[in-house]
Amino acid sequence: MILAETPEQAALWDHCLACPTCRAIDAQGVNLNLPCETAVRLTAEYRQARRST
Repeated sequence: MILAETPEQAALWDHCLACPTCRAIDAQGVNLNLPCETAVRLTAEYRQARRST
């Protein structure tokens, strides 16, 4: 079980763990780091929340 620091972090983790784009891997099992608009948005929200505290 992963414990999130903030609701924004939890949202980012929940998305990335379930998103086929975020989880895409090559034949060797290396993450392809494909662009995901939702992950970019959630990352920005997480970073903004961290700056606000």
